Amino acid sequence: MKSAKSKQRINEMRTPARSKQNLATTERDPVQVYCRLRPMQRETDISCMKIISCNTVLLTPPSTALSYRNENTKTMKYTFKEVFPPETSQQEVFDKVALPLVEGLIKGKNGLLFTYGVTGSGKTFTMTGEPNNCGILPRCLNVIFKTINDFQAHKYVFKPDKMNMFDIQNEAEAMLERQQELHKFKLGKKNNSNPDLAMSTSDLTKVDGVNEDNQYAVFVSYVEIYNNSVFDLLEDGPPISKNLPVKIIREDAAHNMYVHGVTEIEIKSAEEAFDAFYLGLKRKRMAHTNLNAESSRSHSVFTIRLVQAPVDEMGEAVIQNKNVLSISQLSLVDLAGSERTNRTKNTGQRLREAGNINKSLMTLRTCLEALRENQINGTNNMVPYRESKITLLFKNFFEGEGQVRMIVCANPRAEDYDETLQVMRFAEMAAEVEVAKPQITDIASAIGLMSGRRKANRLFTAARDNMMRPEAKELELDLGLVYSLGPDFPSLELNSSQAAHIIKELMAHLEMRISRRETLKRSKAVKDERLRSALLELEKESLEVRSENASLRGQLAASERRVRALEERLTKTENASLSHQRKLNEMTEYTSSLKRELQEKELLLSQNKIDKEKQKKVLERKYNHKIAAEHEKAKEINSEKERLRNANEDKENRLRIIAEALNIDKRDSVDTVPKMMGDMAAQTCCRDFTPGSTPRALPAHMLTPFSSVPHTKDTPSTSRRGVAVANPRHRRSLSADGRGWIEHAPNKIVPMGTVMKPSIGHSKQVNKLTSVKDITNSKTSKYCLISQEQDTDGELETKLYKGDVVPTCGGGAQVIFNDVEMLKQFSPTRKSNSARLSENTCARHSSKRRDTGCSPPQTPSNTSKKQRVDDD
Repeated sequence: MKSAKSKQRINEMRTPARSKQNLATTERDPVQVYCRLRPMQRETDISCMKIISCNTVLLTPPSTALSYRNENTKTMKYTFKEVFPPETSQQEVFDKVALPLVEGLIKGKNGLLFTYGVTGSGKTFTMTGEPNNCGILPRCLNVIFKTINDFQAHKYVFKPDKMNMFDIQNEAEAMLERQQELHKFKLGKKNNSNPDLAMSTSDLTKVDGVNEDNQYAVFVSYVEIYNNSVFDLLEDGPPISKNLPVKIIREDAAHNMYVHGVTEIEIKSAEEAFDAFYLGLKRKRMAHTNLNAESSRSHSVFTIRLVQAPVDEMGEAVIQNKNVLSISQLSLVDLAGSERTNRTKNTGQRLREAGNINKSLMTLRTCLEALRENQINGTNNMVPYRESKITLLFKNFFEGEGQVRMIVCANPRAEDYDETLQVMRFAEMAAEVEVAKPQITDIASAIGLMSGRRKANRLFTAARDNMMRPEAKELELDLGLVYSLGPDFPSLELNSSQAAHIIKELMAHLEMRISRRETLKRSKAVKDERLRSALLELEKESLEVRSENASLRGQLAASERRVRALEERLTKTENASLSHQRKLNEMTEYTSSLKRELQEKELLLSQNKIDKEKQKKVLERKYNHKIAAEHEKAKEINSEKERLRNANEDKENRLRIIAEALNIDKRDSVDTVPKMMGDMAAQTCCRDFTPGSTPRALPAHMLTPFSSVPHTKDTPSTSRRGVAVANPRHRRSLSADGRGWIEHAPNKIVPMGTVMKPSIGHSKQVNKLTSVKDITNSKTSKYCLISQEQDTDGELETKLYKGDVVPTCGGGAQVIFNDVEMLKQFSPTRKSNSARLSENTCARHSSKRRDTGCSPPQTPSNTSKKQRVDDD
């Protein structure tokens, strides 16, 4: 449960509701929002903003904008207090925006002016300016000192008390502090001013209506809000030091927010103000981004506080009373620019700075939206001022009294449309917030002091000095009598009848007053006579002036008739001009509408053209892949035909040799042929075998079992010899074609030890397919997967799954298996089941079989466990 004190504190933070009762008691003014457009940087830039009138701009989205396709944001109109075109000078902006705030500062009103916009839109240029073209801040300082130059108090008469108030010191105390300052002054002190910011006296403007009966003092402070922390830019230290301590924001006794412990420098001239401003400008954090060469990375607040107090009845010294002080404040805020990371490409520290800048600007927008909702709906919701230092510092301006003005700086380039759109929406919302009008009270009249005290004292001093001159002693000066009957009656009381002396004193006082009255009557009569003679002379002069005035009136009447005729002609001409202007506006609007329709149609045509080009490229890519696949397939078909042709020729040669062998004399005995074959095999083995090497394989027709030869009429029934079994489709040499192979083999393959061991030349051997590039390589056209296992007899069996690598339409590749080669090795000393069935075929010590009907395993892997056997 909250205490009553906490509830009261929360209610103080809330905005007063915009009810009829509040509006009746306190008048309110809306926040005045101005817009200034920056000139184009390059001639090739395209503008997305157009000035329709002196206070309205039209925002048109370009085709490159993110919100272009949104129908609700095709064209938007935004209204401001006034719109400054790119050619507007700095003096015009100052006269219309900042000069009224300076006038209010002189009269005791608070003012707040801040610039808002995207990075690189001209905020710092508007606020500070450049050499020989000053901005708002230097012009404000010059006007203030031009106005109060003759009414400034001596230095240290007003002294800050570190609690957002001021103490009043007498002349002796102020003189003592001035002497201490002179002792501390060093001749070698470096000047931090920028002489280019100084203005000539001809450019200065003087504000009228200054109160001559007050004494004034100007105090300035300069802080920056960087990463949501407050730093004092005028604190004692090196001129270019940026390692400054963090300050905190507090609330004083009058519930005004201020920076605790901030350095406030008393300024006596515009030059001293420029020194302080340029010192803070050196310490301000600036950085280079992709959108701005010198981008402000913090919010800077330059505060001018004007302290004024009335002089006493003699018109010389300041009244020693803090209650009669009047403190007015003008804050000039240069907000950091909002920016998008995808355009500035910020990283690291710059990215963190941009995040804090955008967060503080979003908090400012949230507070203004809450204020507007409270005032429109009559609610009393809490405004989140404390979420950001910039909103907490200026809380009093939105909740209390003061003039608030904002200059929205915009870059009309089409590239900045998305950021400019958000800025315009914020400005439109801020213009609906209202703040209370400041109420000015005359403190001097409240304490019974009459106006003109200082001027009367100055005239009296000048007259006294003139009378003291030697040449003025012989002059007849009629200083006149003081028209007064003397002092008031003394306060006397008759307590007893013996107080006769009191009655005598009263009688003497009355006689003195009567004689004084007679003297005044005589003086009045003399002055009346003088006045009568002066009036007669004035009457004569008046008659002369009247006669002259009559002649001038005749001339004036003739001139008026001539002017009237000219006005009639001018009216007719203006009417004709207005009719022509209306026609011109209608034609201009019609032309602009036709141009917009033409642009929309051109955009549609360009979009259709781009879509057709994309579709054409997609079709061409698909067609090219399809053509490449067809060419590859044709090559494979041609190679297959060539291989079949070679196999057919080989088969025909073998048949011819067998036919010749069948023509041998039938009378030879059956034992002769085996003997000859054995001798031939022995000769071949002896010829090719060397110690330590593997015997070569016999030809296929000599290793083929005789039982598989078809019978003929001429062949004896006892000799079962015939055509050798062979597969004409495949060849044993895998590297004969010379194409690129990728050989997928196990980590430790068991060697065969004979000529039947798998060996592929011109190949790349891998153990695992860890990279897709091994298959999609343009040099790879063949694929071979090797696996080893035991057959049913326990013998070692090696299988080679072979296929072609075919590219796919998506840029990858696929393997199409078309052949399986199975290699076996038998021990000559071991009889297997097949050896028992065919005793006559023991001469064949190895066999080779190709199986095209087998399909490869779905997921071959070199890490799968295979049982390998090596028989010696």
